[in-house]
Amino acid sequence: MKIAGLTGQYIQVSQNKGKITYGGDQGFFAGASCGSPDERKQKLGCGITAFGDLLLYLAGRDIKYRIRETENYENRILSEEEYKSYYNQIYEYLGGIQPKAQWGLSGLRLQRRFNRMARRQGWKLRAKWGCCGRWIYKRTLEMLHKDIPVILCIPILFGNRNKDKGIILYKKDGDAYRKVQTVSAHYVTVTGVIKEDRGPYFEISSWGKRYYINWQEYKHLIYGNFLGTILGNILYIR
Repeated sequence: MKIAGLTGQYIQVSQNKGKITYGGDQGFFAGASCGSPDERKQKLGCGITAFGDLLLYLAGRDIKYRIRETENYENRILSEEEYKSYYNQIYEYLGGIQPKAQWGLSGLRLQRRFNRMARRQGWKLRAKWGCCGRWIYKRTLEMLHKDIPVILCIPILFGNRNKDKGIILYKKDGDAYRKVQTVSAHYVTVTGVIKEDRGPYFEISSWGKRYYINWQEYKHLIYGNFLGTILGNILYIR
């Protein structure tokens, strides 16, 4: 049973292969030349995808959140090229990704750039990057009840013993949750919370697909790893 979720249609992109995505996908930049900005977008641009989708969703739900970057892309299915054009504008606003970067944007940069935009536009919203694990679940529900997508970071895991560890992404088949892959050092967007016997699941958008994360597994991950509750947290907007 879904106990919280966005009320509107989430971001949709018509892929060149004919499928409709669930959210944006930095994978649209796949195949770029080695060392190019587009290669960095594809490999390290998940935070930019999440940030851009957040702004596009807000603009589509309320005209007061419309900005020049979103005004041509709201409330419709975009083509891959349109989404890439929009993504590039958000990429520039966020300051891009440095050529020698080992990972993408920090949560603090997302916080600062969101608040800069909020002040520029006269929004009453303000963002804060969380650093305490105890508030993540409560604040996620709070934001979803206010129809605000939640940017969640799956933390980078340090040390060789954690090389192949991370959080499991699930697909839902009927009432069953099927493991798809394990990821770390990755931003996703929470669009809903579902109550299940095994504990709540976060419905998320990642790489243009709908996946699910078990909240108890995520909590175990962030509390069991170095800097887990700081690197693994949410962009709390209120």
